[in-house]
Amino acid sequence: MSDNISVAGIVAEYNPFHYGHIHHINETRKRCDAVIAVMSGNFVQRCETAVCDKYARARMAVRGGADLVIALPVRYSLGSAEKFAYGAVSLLDSLGFVDILSFGSESGDLDKIVSSAEKIDGLTSEDYKKAMKGGRSFAQARSDLTGDGQAEPNDVLATEYIRALRRLHSGIMPFCVKRTDGYLDSATSIREKILNGDLSSLPDFSAEILKKEIEEGRAPGDIKNIEKVILGFIRNATPDAFDGIYGINRSEGADKRMLLSAKASTLDELYSLIKTKRQTYSAVKRAVLSAYLRIKNEPLSPVPFVHVLAFSETGKRLIKAIPENIPVVSNISKIKDIYPEYADEERRATDLFFLSTPVTGEGYSEFTRKFQ
Repeated sequence: MSDNISVAGIVAEYNPFHYGHIHHINETRKRCDAVIAVMSGNFVQRCETAVCDKYARARMAVRGGADLVIALPVRYSLGSAEKFAYGAVSLLDSLGFVDILSFGSESGDLDKIVSSAEKIDGLTSEDYKKAMKGGRSFAQARSDLTGDGQAEPNDVLATEYIRALRRLHSGIMPFCVKRTDGYLDSATSIREKILNGDLSSLPDFSAEILKKEIEEGRAPGDIKNIEKVILGFIRNATPDAFDGIYGINRSEGADKRMLLSAKASTLDELYSLIKTKRQTYSAVKRAVLSAYLRIKNEPLSPVPFVHVLAFSETGKRLIKAIPENIPVVSNISKIKDIYPEYADEERRATDLFFLSTPVTGEGYSEFTRKFQ
């Protein structure tokens, strides 16, 4: 950048923004002058609704120390660890001024994470095919092939961040922050408390923002509230609804299992009817939401635009430094004509999210809402 400040990128969900996230940003700031967060939108990688919408969570992040928060499109935020990481890292790399990629890790061992990434990059489809004989899952096969054992969730993501940096031939340097258990509540328990009206585990600024969202009926989002919407979609689906959809392998009969699962009366039953030995529940949930949102199975490609969700004064300077050939938007409607598939996916995701909140949100609000 022209003013010669160092910039770190963080990939996050901030669902919601808690004390562990403050620790990560503070540790990252010891290595840089500014922080950009690439954040999942209204649906997160565990294939659930976010606890509150992306603009509210982005405001929490800025209050918590981030300078600029940009959105990870839903086709990546609902993707596998590989797809999630690639989409986020491609965004940071496209900016041209990010120096460091900072991520949390259970092991805190960057050398081991880099070694795992190199091993995985050396595997072939034939290697996986042999290792998955007998019904082993993809994750189990990879663990066997690398000899690294079953990695913790954030170490898995960290490995994929390294793989994305390698694939993009990026000059961004990885920086690992060891995750700590020194906080009172996990993100899962915090979300459970929020659903019961308890915001006591959150930093004051996060609680303040979330309290307003709750008072106005925009939170908490809960996938249980859209159970009938998703079941209705499956019950009325025709075979072509699953053509080319991300996460649905027709050669293994996934499309047929989707149609046969229409008898389910709950989401859990739906997932159980679709699941096979080779699939995790997350993969099944990912396929169901991808079908509803019409997310296609396409080759990995960089995110072609920047959707700004929130920023600080320093963030304003970062926005001005973004290369002119990259569309920078504060509202997704600005890319409807250039990238219609992205715009439609985001619109459908936001419409579905606001069916999960206490007060039903207005349809097509993705095209009218922007940062506050």
